[in-house]
Amino acid sequence: MKSHFNLLVGASGAANVINLPGYLIALRRLPRVRVHVVMTGTAARLLPIETVRLVSDAAYGEGDGNLDPGHARLAAWADRFIVLPATAHTLAQVAHGLAGNLLTATLLAHEGAAIFFPSMNAAMWRKPSVQRNVARLRADGYHVADPVMAPAWEIASEAVRTGPGLPSPAQVAGIVEEIITPHLTAVPDEEAR
Repeated sequence: MKSHFNLLVGASGAANVINLPGYLIALRRLPRVRVHVVMTGTAARLLPIETVRLVSDAAYGEGDGNLDPGHARLAAWADRFIVLPATAHTLAQVAHGLAGNLLTATLLAHEGAAIFFPSMNAAMWRKPSVQRNVARLRADGYHVADPVMAPAWEIASEAVRTGPGLPSPAQVAGIVEEIITPHLTAVPDEEAR
């Protein structure tokens, strides 16, 4: 049993990444959880990493230089890994064992379980190739959450469209809380931070 739980959040470059701060705040409200974030270059172009650092315990991205601890160290640090949002590109890289960036290299080096929360437009989600990659990830022992179909702003079409998106921050925090509760001891919250 541990007095704290190390949660690594991977963020890839779906438009939903602009909502990441709300998810990080919800996760940091969980008792005794340390939240670090690893971002793809595209995610950091949509949401500045400096903003993510304000609402997490640490954040890392491509080309951070001295701030980048390396994929193996990040992977070893994490008790659990979630990818939120997970693009079709990130799902494909991990399904095929490709380590094309810091996020996917860390995922492949991580020995524990990972949960993917996909976010992409509806046409991409329906593609047989994307569904094959999701099936491959599930067969390999990853959990891929079913996206929530909801109206959302689609950048490409500049319109509100119904498509696959993320569960609410409270729902994601609830999923993580169910996972971590058995791993924590009864240490008061103040001692763990």
